[in-house]
Amino acid sequence: MCLPAPTDTPLHCPHFGRCGGCTRLDQPIGDQLADKQARARELLAPFLAGVEPAIALPPRTPRHDRTAILYPAQLHERRLSLGIYRQGTHDVEPITDCRIQHKALTQLGVRLGDALRALNLPVYLEGTGRGLVRGVKARVMPGSNELLAGVIVTRSDFSERNALAKAMAAATAGLRDDQGRPLQPVGCVLNVNDRPGNALLGPTTIALSGRSWQTDVQGGLRFRVSFGSFYQLHRHADAILFQPALAMLGDIAGLRVVDGYGGVGTFALRLLRAGAAHATVVESSPSSCADARANVADNGFGDRAEVREEAFGSAPLPACDLLVADPPRAGLMAQGAAAILQAAPPRVLLVSCALDALARDLAALATVYRVAQVRLCDLFPHTEHVETLTLLERR
Repeated sequence: MCLPAPTDTPLHCPHFGRCGGCTRLDQPIGDQLADKQARARELLAPFLAGVEPAIALPPRTPRHDRTAILYPAQLHERRLSLGIYRQGTHDVEPITDCRIQHKALTQLGVRLGDALRALNLPVYLEGTGRGLVRGVKARVMPGSNELLAGVIVTRSDFSERNALAKAMAAATAGLRDDQGRPLQPVGCVLNVNDRPGNALLGPTTIALSGRSWQTDVQGGLRFRVSFGSFYQLHRHADAILFQPALAMLGDIAGLRVVDGYGGVGTFALRLLRAGAAHATVVESSPSSCADARANVADNGFGDRAEVREEAFGSAPLPACDLLVADPPRAGLMAQGAAAILQAAPPRVLLVSCALDALARDLAALATVYRVAQVRLCDLFPHTEHVETLTLLERR
């Protein structure tokens, strides 16, 4: 498939060239997509057998589409700074403007930085293991405009906790989206990570005000997503990823489905709504499993779904007609690939966020499966990354 000549104008950002959040903001989106398509052809060539990776231009230049921020905190000139790591480093670039993330989230990040500095909260220092603040995270739900914000700390008990709760509530108030509609703050939380190292998020989340989860609404489905649960970060993910995935699968009425690495049930619920007879969600994250169970019940699929809290491949999979696998960036790895080969369903839909990992996964599955369709879904515009849907059929 040949892409039409790009007509968009590259965007400008004062942080571009230092910030590692995007690396191709200075290139037209058509050129970016053509390069991603060419790389997919190159990396996946041994498995395509004439199948062309499909891709399409967006209706406009992607901008402000990322619906979450996760900023580490660092000391710069003895002051707390929040932002995105600079390219190739673990040094933070303080972010005051951004072309890829939701405008209100950029504004919120500035406000939270001001609040943390005003309270003089000590920054966590990886080298010594001392300090309190590790970073901040916030997310806007595109279908509901609900906003959930949190500060990541090393301990939950500190003298400024009540003052921080008030400052966070003030920071989340009065924010609006690109169309001027007010965001709906639903909670301010503490996420506690007392483990040494540079990982930001911890296993425990405490609501300072409101609740520790938010709700998205997409295509008649409601998704509860807790602070620590994974959820696609592009505001048009339903149109760019999920709808094309359903189109690739065609009629699924009456099928038994396994949703591997299933998160809060984003694929499973859509497949059940499309007519699948039963869906089994396999997910290792406790918060995501709790959300998935709530989502199954809230959407009326309680008698047609099961949620298994286990690592994908740690136990035999149930018999199924279709398996969807949406692994993290590293891909299926040996355990995940072995689980698919053992289950051997007639069709597998791989949802991959790294082309090199997808190539490894296809090599591991090639003795049993052939590639039927490939579609690139640009959930990461202005970067080298791309999400890929690959439909496999058993040989």
